[in-house]
Amino acid sequence: MTVSETFAAWRAKPAGLRGGAVQQRLIGGDPFRRFLLIALGLAVLAITLVTVGVANGPQMSITDEPVHAAYLYDAAHLQMPYKGELTSKEIRYEWYCHNLQASTGSAKCTGFDASTFQTTSQIYTFGDPPVYYLITGLLDRAVSPLIPGTHNFITVGRDLGALWLFAAMIVLYLAARRFRIGWQYAAGAAALLPLCPGVLASTTQITSDAPAALCGALALYVLARILVDRRMGLVAPCLATLFTAGTKTLNGMPMLVVATVTLFLALGILYRDRRNWRAAVRPLAISAVILATFGAVYLVWSKYQDGRGVANWVNPNLANSDPLTGSKVGDLFSNLFNTFSNLTTAYWLPDSINGETVSIWATLLCVVLVGAPLMVMTASRARSWGWVLGVGTLLGITLVVPAVEAQVYMANHQFFLNVAPRYALTFLPWAIICLAVVAYRRRLLKSTILFVSLGLLVLLLAETQILTFGPALVGNAKYLVG
Repeated sequence: MTVSETFAAWRAKPAGLRGGAVQQRLIGGDPFRRFLLIALGLAVLAITLVTVGVANGPQMSITDEPVHAAYLYDAAHLQMPYKGELTSKEIRYEWYCHNLQASTGSAKCTGFDASTFQTTSQIYTFGDPPVYYLITGLLDRAVSPLIPGTHNFITVGRDLGALWLFAAMIVLYLAARRFRIGWQYAAGAAALLPLCPGVLASTTQITSDAPAALCGALALYVLARILVDRRMGLVAPCLATLFTAGTKTLNGMPMLVVATVTLFLALGILYRDRRNWRAAVRPLAISAVILATFGAVYLVWSKYQDGRGVANWVNPNLANSDPLTGSKVGDLFSNLFNTFSNLTTAYWLPDSINGETVSIWATLLCVVLVGAPLMVMTASRARSWGWVLGVGTLLGITLVVPAVEAQVYMANHQFFLNVAPRYALTFLPWAIICLAVVAYRRRLLKSTILFVSLGLLVLLLAETQILTFGPALVGNAKYLVG
């Protein structure tokens, strides 16, 4: 059944049945007991991978973790950072203790001097919306006093990444079930999510990328409601957009893809049904609500932060940007497809838990997941929901680069030299769902179990430092840092 036929069937249903009523109380299409067991299994997996990774990889991440932690500390005390604000003494102390790239010469918190260490460090991540920081910061502040010892704000904040990871896994499972994927394959898809090194890295560090996987999974859930369940309500898309865009602007991009899909669905209805506006009004309304909500979040937060702090402030973190030269179009789109080539290999984990085993696994994942959207398109009828899912995944990963370039250009009229593929983290759940659809349709259950088990074994052995094959090769550093 094509998407247009799906909408026709939805219009033909009695009004009382359009909400997708069920005959018995189920959770995600599963009996309560099965869902509970799956949820417990995913929770154990998330907590284990995150806490072990945090414990054995205490080194600060080079992907701006110290300033993200400073933002988190402010939010924990119900304050928002502003332009030019300096990092607090507590965060500088913990930064020193976590020994970023061995820059302090000591990892034992001896010799810290508050008057010299990183005294000019600014919270230049103040432009990120506050949802992630408020939720994690307030939880961190509540939990930290319960932990033995002192100065553990950063460690607790990292451990709380397990909650974000579990939420992403359970929402991805529910989205897979909405896409009519068998529960075994849906569970496999959810379990595969933290086995992507980029997802694991983001949820074992303090960063606004921590909710990225959850945001992508949430957008998938909304897309499945529309394409498969034919639920045309406006509340769910609005709330999902508020949440995703409220964690980070790029985290809202999957919802923009959902808006694009519904817009083209409406245009298709108007073209094929001789301008049947009545049939097209719902998908048009969904698209408009998502776009309006995303724009409102971006504009309101930008306006609020632009008016606070040091006048004529200059971002100290401009090392990755460069003035536009030559063809502006060529500059802006020169790395358009970089996100595909390093989709799962652009991450940063401490050397203690990141070895060649993880690098090899990440490369294998990249080969499989990059091809997944094309596989599901090939296995689906044109304009069916499977085909639309594949197109949407390819579109989303591609649009990350121009979105980042446009954001940097509007801010300072410069070209961002290297749009890191980690900015496309939100679309990893989409690629995983594409793979799960193909596996389910081909009944590849044994292959699914083997593939997920292999990834879990590799990461557990690496995180526990049993088998890593040593630190990742220097030649791969550009991919790992990305």
